[in-house]
Amino acid sequence: MLGNIFDVFSRRKRSDKEPLKPISATFRQRFVMLVKDFTDNSFYDVLSELHKKLSYLHGKSVLSPNAYQGIGIEDDVYNYILQCDDAYLLDAIEYLFQTQSFKRSGDEYLFIKHINEFFAVDDLPYYLTDTVWEEVDTYFYGSPAKSRQIREFPKVIRKDSDVLHNTAVEPALVLLRKPDLLNANEEFMLALDEYRKGKYRDSVTKCCSALESTMKVICARNKYKFSDKDTAGILLKTIITSSDLDSFWEQPIMLIATIRNRLSYSHGAGLDDKNVPEHVAKYSINAVASAILLLCDEAY
Repeated sequence: MLGNIFDVFSRRKRSDKEPLKPISATFRQRFVMLVKDFTDNSFYDVLSELHKKLSYLHGKSVLSPNAYQGIGIEDDVYNYILQCDDAYLLDAIEYLFQTQSFKRSGDEYLFIKHINEFFAVDDLPYYLTDTVWEEVDTYFYGSPAKSRQIREFPKVIRKDSDVLHNTAVEPALVLLRKPDLLNANEEFMLALDEYRKGKYRDSVTKCCSALESTMKVICARNKYKFSDKDTAGILLKTIITSSDLDSFWEQPIMLIATIRNRLSYSHGAGLDDKNVPEHVAKYSINAVASAILLLCDEAY
């Protein structure tokens, strides 16, 4: 019934060296107006479902501060959205896509596009991802059939640079929604999440896992000879020798794996205290996104 009630923005711990730009009152009003425009007659049903999820998250039945006695749940959640901490507002945005009333209401893709426009207008360092779908085997009246189910609901992620995000991270996230790249997508999303938590070693490790998964998919699609146990170096050599990818790309792409091997715990730290600074993890995320785009453009 509750699902992933605690897998929301505020519970994905972050480690920000500098305070983030606060979310404005106008953004909050735009969000409420957008929900109302998209849900129309089911607007209060959406607010009711949001209230239930947020109440479980916070462990209290009344959400808004200084609520008057007898306040209705719709007014309570509306006031909460206008006054709550920024992280909790982002929780509410994520929860919205898990409500049945909103799912029935219209164009989810367009709604996400508008939210990202609102983030951009206010120069906020956030980005709302799209829903990730996967195709599964099922039965229809006793006969084998295919069906789609949600693998991952939209999530709010940090966006540190407009240029890098728009030219690398966002296109990579779009590409990784392809059915055979969903495992790589999950690993890349975990890398972004670990980065936001300040777990930079783990972020670097997950980055390289996403790259390796992508290379395995490329090899499988093109029927290149490889093993599931092949390392990043072997996989990359296989792709280079079997495709039109120039050999000089080997060194820059392998730097990603080198960082993982030298600085993460993927092969054991031994006696070394391995510390990965934030800027190295940020480089790994952007480098992996760019490498995935390059490899898929050349060989996918």
